[in-house]
Amino acid sequence: MSTLSIKDPVIPFGSWVVVSGVSGFIGSHVADQALAAGYKVRGTTRDVQKSDWVQKHFEKQYGPGNFELVEVRDMAAEGAFDHAVIGATGFIHVANDMTASPDASIAIPHAVNGALNALRASAKESSIKRFVYTSSSFAATLPRPGQRFTIATDTFNEEAIERAYGPDADGDSVYAASKVEAERAIARWVRENDSPLVVNYILPNANIGPLISATDQGYPTTARWTRALWDSDYASLSHVPPQHYINVQDDARLHIIGLADPAVQGERIFAVAGPFNLNDILGVLRRHFPEKKWEDYPDDKRDLSTFEPITRAEALLRKAYGRGFVGLDESVRGNVAELVHG
Repeated sequence: MSTLSIKDPVIPFGSWVVVSGVSGFIGSHVADQALAAGYKVRGTTRDVQKSDWVQKHFEKQYGPGNFELVEVRDMAAEGAFDHAVIGATGFIHVANDMTASPDASIAIPHAVNGALNALRASAKESSIKRFVYTSSSFAATLPRPGQRFTIATDTFNEEAIERAYGPDADGDSVYAASKVEAERAIARWVRENDSPLVVNYILPNANIGPLISATDQGYPTTARWTRALWDSDYASLSHVPPQHYINVQDDARLHIIGLADPAVQGERIFAVAGPFNLNDILGVLRRHFPEKKWEDYPDDKRDLSTFEPITRAEALLRKAYGRGFVGLDESVRGNVAELVHG
C-alpha cells in the first residue's frame, strides 16, 4: 500500500476533514485514503441509517473516534452543510445526485446549488483552508471514439452545455454540463467574495478498482461495468463507449493531494490514467480467469484523445505516494476481487 508523504501539509494530520457522498464508490475511497493518511473524517450521506455500514467499516479499520457520519438529506437546500463543517479544516465535495432529473433546467441548478452550499459552509468556518471539488473529465470532453484531439488543463465542454439545453439532450451531456457549470460557479463565487479559501478540482474519467464493501454498495456506477462483463451481461453495456480509466484509489489519492499539498493551488487535476475499451477489460479477465468463457465485446473502437494534464497528475502521485498510476490490469482485478472470493 502506498503511504502519503507531503511535507508541511496545509491541512494538519489528525484534524477533521469533511467528505460528502461518503457511501458512494468514489466518496468511500476518498474517506479511506484520508483516514489512511492520518486525518479524521466526517462523512455526509443522505440517509444515516442506510449508510450505517460505512461507520461500522471505518471504525473497524481505523478504530473509534476517527470517523463520524452526518446526514445531509438535500445538498441543494440552503445551509445544507452548515452543521457538517463545524470544527473541520478541509472539505472534499464528492457528492453528486445520480438520480437527478435528466432535465437540464432542473439537474444543473441542483448540482450548482449543492456545490455552492458546500463551498459557502466551508468559507464560513474559519478553520477550513481547502475545498476540493469532484468534477469529471466529462467537464472537458465527452468520449469521441476514433477521433484524435487534445485536452488541455483549461478545456471546458462547451458542446455539452449547448446540447444539454437543446432538443437532443442526453444524460451524459446534462451530467457534463452540470460539472462545467459547478466548476465555474465555484470559481466565480471565490473571486467575487475575495475568499482566501483555496479550491482544487479533480476531474476523473471512469473509475475502476476495488470496492470498499461490495456487499453494502453493490457495484455502483462504473464499478458495474466489469461486473457486467463477468456476468456476460454485454447488452447492459451498449451505452459505454471507449474512454479513459482511473484506478479509484488513485482518484482518491489525488483528492487528498488537492487537500493537503501546499504547492497545489487552484488547479484542475485530471484523474485520467489511460485509454481503454471493454475488450481491454475482457483481456485482463481472460488472462487471470482462463477457466471462464469470455466472448469478445462487439464494439472495438478506440479512444484516441490525448489528455495533456495526465503528466501533472502522475507527477503529483509520484511525489506524494511514491508511484504513478495503477494500471488497468491491477484495477480490473481489484474490481472483481469479491466476485472471485465470493
